[in-house]
Amino acid sequence: MPLRDSAAALGLCLTLCTVACAGEDAAEAPPVTTEWKWEGAMGPVVSYAPDYSGAGTHKASWTPGYYLRYGRISLSNTGGFVTRRNKDDIFRGLALDLKRDDQLRFNVALRIDNGRKSSDARGLEGIEDVRRTLRARFSATWHLDPSWKLGMGLNADLLRRGGGNVVDLGVSHDRRWSASTTWSLSAAVTGADSRYMRSWYGISEAAAASTDHPVYSPGAGLRDVSLGTNWRSEIDDRWIVLWGASVTRLVGPAARSPLTTSPRQWGANAGVAMRF
Repeated sequence: MPLRDSAAALGLCLTLCTVACAGEDAAEAPPVTTEWKWEGAMGPVVSYAPDYSGAGTHKASWTPGYYLRYGRISLSNTGGFVTRRNKDDIFRGLALDLKRDDQLRFNVALRIDNGRKSSDARGLEGIEDVRRTLRARFSATWHLDPSWKLGMGLNADLLRRGGGNVVDLGVSHDRRWSASTTWSLSAAVTGADSRYMRSWYGISEAAAASTDHPVYSPGAGLRDVSLGTNWRSEIDDRWIVLWGASVTRLVGPAARSPLTTSPRQWGANAGVAMRF
């Protein structure tokens, strides 16, 4: 891990701590859900994000978001759709809490990674597609106190279709803005193995021959550091509104890729959900 990348990640986390500690009222600790009952939420989610990781252009999209939970088992295609009883983080895909208490949570989640079609992204003409695959994410979350938590995860390509492995480490701080609105700040650093880097940021000899890009075969390393904020407002007992934004800085092999036209990435999202 290059020293400058480590320093950037550390500086980002320290900035987060400084900003978050400036407030006074901490958010309440998430209650532990032990009852085996159904709950869920659904509604539209709109996002504005780069065309692909490293792109300098953006696109708007929307998806019908959903979240279903039965005890320790959940199914979701988005994050933030909290329900009445569950205020904890939501993991995309089919997830199972292996262990969960007031301080520690172990979770495993399966989801379909749709990969990337070069024909759907501006700037990737002639570059090989990233194949669809099945991914598993193993994660651990520590609640350091009622408002601070530290998380880490390993994301693996189970079908070995070139997706590779991704690791992440992050810290977040939750706060209450008003009686009905809460917000959070988070910082994270992400790294990946060489298989992942070659699939998403590499350029093969065949692709180089059909494009103006040189051959690029990246190795393992850090992928990015990011800072984000998310807000949630309770309209009433049934409806919630969510919005958020993030900024990301690609580093290491990802930033050096000829496909990366803008190492500084940003995005925003918003949604409304009905809980049941």
